[in-house]
Amino acid sequence: MIRDFVRTRTSLGVKVAAHTLLAEYRIQRLHRSGVSKARRFVGQKQLKLNLGCGPNVKEGWVNIDLSRWADLHLDLREDLPFADESVALIYSEHFFEHLAYPDEVRHLLLESFRVLQPGGVFSVGVPDLEPQLVEYVRETADSNGLQPEDFARKRKARGEEEQNLWIPRWVFTTHLHIINWYFRQNNEHKYAYDFQTLATVLAEAGFDEIERRPFNPELDTEKRRAETLYVDAHKPA
Repeated sequence: MIRDFVRTRTSLGVKVAAHTLLAEYRIQRLHRSGVSKARRFVGQKQLKLNLGCGPNVKEGWVNIDLSRWADLHLDLREDLPFADESVALIYSEHFFEHLAYPDEVRHLLLESFRVLQPGGVFSVGVPDLEPQLVEYVRETADSNGLQPEDFARKRKARGEEEQNLWIPRWVFTTHLHIINWYFRQNNEHKYAYDFQTLATVLAEAGFDEIERRPFNPELDTEKRRAETLYVDAHKPA
């Protein structure tokens, strides 16, 4: 009865809002449970946090996410339940872009800065938008002697690469679809970065020694090697 009423008597906007509210309520419950479980880390030092881990959990780390694979289910838009200067390393791969800028991003960075010990490292990997924009300009300008059909073949081949098979096929029909996918990804992505932007945001939070780093096979995910911007930033000692 209630489902029928919601289906027939409410607008699409109300349905979306109700779905969002229910999702946020579930996240709140998971977060409160995670905060309680985080009490076991009280008094510990040299912690390593893997933020937004998804299935890429790391042994010896505190793997944090809202997914079933995590050690702690935390809403990373909220305060981190760790003591000041109790963490040696914070790592995040393809999660940072899921936070809204500026409020959610700044809050997580300030919390990360708080819990990191002096000299601690914030290591982040995000989709690298700069090469996508360069390729878009090349395609629209039809430069280097390439014809539109050449770019179409390149896009199709890119969509057939193993790491891209999970992406809808329509994304690779135009390069602006690809750009939009990087920016939005079905509304999951909230902001896009190049090195200059990411470095600026990190510096505003107090980090220094901000450097782009190469792919690290002992830390990073192989399937994300090609199209990821990896940056390390340090809390001043």
